[in-house]
Amino acid sequence: MSHRNLQIALVGILLCLPSRAGFAQAWTPPAGAGSVSLVYQQLQNTGHRLTDGFLIPDGKSSTIAMQLGVDYALTDRWSLSASLPYVFAKYLGPNPPPFPYQDVDKCMCWQHSAQDFGVTARYNIVSGTAGVTPSVSFGVPSHDYNYRGEAVVGRNLKELQLAVDAGARLDAIWDRLVVQGRYSYTLVQQVLDLPNNRSVAGLDGTILLSRRASVRGFVSWQRTHGGLRAGSLPPYDLPFPGEVNTPERVDQHDRILRDNRTHVGAGASYSFPTFDIFGSYVDFVSGTDTHEGRSFTVGVSVPFQVR
Repeated sequence: MSHRNLQIALVGILLCLPSRAGFAQAWTPPAGAGSVSLVYQQLQNTGHRLTDGFLIPDGKSSTIAMQLGVDYALTDRWSLSASLPYVFAKYLGPNPPPFPYQDVDKCMCWQHSAQDFGVTARYNIVSGTAGVTPSVSFGVPSHDYNYRGEAVVGRNLKELQLAVDAGARLDAIWDRLVVQGRYSYTLVQQVLDLPNNRSVAGLDGTILLSRRASVRGFVSWQRTHGGLRAGSLPPYDLPFPGEVNTPERVDQHDRILRDNRTHVGAGASYSFPTFDIFGSYVDFVSGTDTHEGRSFTVGVSVPFQVR
């Protein structure tokens, strides 16, 4: 199974952290403002959830991602961002990898590679106490990397994401509270003529502790529209391996499973005079045809201004 869906979601949540340079995603920074960010994320996959949600505590893996990103506001409403992650992945077992296995899984050694170029354009349509900002993102593999196996760096697929972020500063309740919501629909390159698009929705609450510090809590849901179900153990009516039932589907299943899941997390950020630091922790709540796991992320953002 691939954990790229989870990785995309977690990095996306992290980059929504409000800070002086990054701004909450429901708003855009003023014209000429930008930032350069470096993000480190460690993801631990602790088992597999079958189609009925049953946990198999095997096939564990560890993923480390480092992402360099740049964000810049062309106007007070338009902003652009670009990023490229470099990913390390390792199969941890404890049992040997399932057949057909990859050599990198069998040896339980690290594989690493650049992943996908990502570009996002955002346009703010409502600004002030409330903010609404639609966006469009495009992801394309940086090269033809391996996507088969437990410890993979990505799915090696092109993606187009349409999203909208909405938020409000709840001054009438508490002038330190900001709430935001997000919905995205991602069009994913088809494999074996099988649809594998997905919806992701999230809610976020941020408390501004001071002019420099903030804490936040969030929840996210992902639903895949299509994809393959791996089945479950008897007496479930779709026995394992479910719809992964042909050699072609076995070969491609790492990137076309029906990955549905719910995650919760918490984060914090702090602004120094010349840079911002931020971090978050995300944990698994429930899911089907997905990985169970958790992630820890830290990053630094350096603002700049073009006049």
